[in-house]
Amino acid sequence: MLSFVEKIQMKKIILLILLSWLGSQIYAQIGGISGSKLRSYCVDVVDHHKVEFEPSFYYGQSRLHWNDDSKLEDSFSTSDSINRYSGLGMRFTYGLFDRFEIGVSVPMDMKTGSFGARFVVHQNKNIGFALIGGLNVPMGEGNYNRGYRTEDNTLQAGFGGVFSFQKGENFSLDVNLEYDHFLKEPTSTKTGTIYTSIDAGYYLFDHQLQLIGSVGLEHSHLNSGLNQTRLMIYPGVTIETGKRYIIVLAAPFDVYGRNINKTVGFLLALTLTIG
Repeated sequence: MLSFVEKIQMKKIILLILLSWLGSQIYAQIGGISGSKLRSYCVDVVDHHKVEFEPSFYYGQSRLHWNDDSKLEDSFSTSDSINRYSGLGMRFTYGLFDRFEIGVSVPMDMKTGSFGARFVVHQNKNIGFALIGGLNVPMGEGNYNRGYRTEDNTLQAGFGGVFSFQKGENFSLDVNLEYDHFLKEPTSTKTGTIYTSIDAGYYLFDHQLQLIGSVGLEHSHLNSGLNQTRLMIYPGVTIETGKRYIIVLAAPFDVYGRNINKTVGFLLALTLTIG
């Protein structure tokens, strides 16, 4: 039986692991590939021999977490404490062929490089299907003990599928299913994660504004034997008033979880087409 002090220390250790995971989750999925909405990728690839450059900014905060029974608890001993995280990222995507694109996403601190690719298997006027895959490569500076593997120094691979549906000129739906797995099992964190998401978009004002609603679910297994689950809602818009740029705005927030922090955030991205 753990003493009261030991329980407090254990709670701090678990919280530290969760906060570390939260700080890296922005680049946990397959990166480097283009999208038309928020959470989910679409089937379309970047046009042949063209480049997309996308700088992005994200901000989030958390003061509560879900326990193993999916009940919300305070993450800190005082109600006025809060965890905040923010960062800048960049994405470069190149249309290598008509049905194939490659790219890379990196945060400004260069902690991880996410290299990704997408291949269109089938696409017509209304439906399409594509395969996605990639690697998350640790690139951060510092001294690392290669015998002690964490998310910061372990290579991660991912693969998945993308389904898109188009109805008329204005409505579209994208569905993603992805699995990411560390190539060598980390010592103290999760081994793999399943991501699934659905994005629905509707254009207004002659395709100048797209209203988007997105739902995303993540499920991970931790080495401790616990499972992490997060259900997120992504409301947002894309502003497409120019020929070579798109402005993306989103305000994601969590609605359900297990052994994970409850977060709310904001995302701003500018997608530029070159070539």
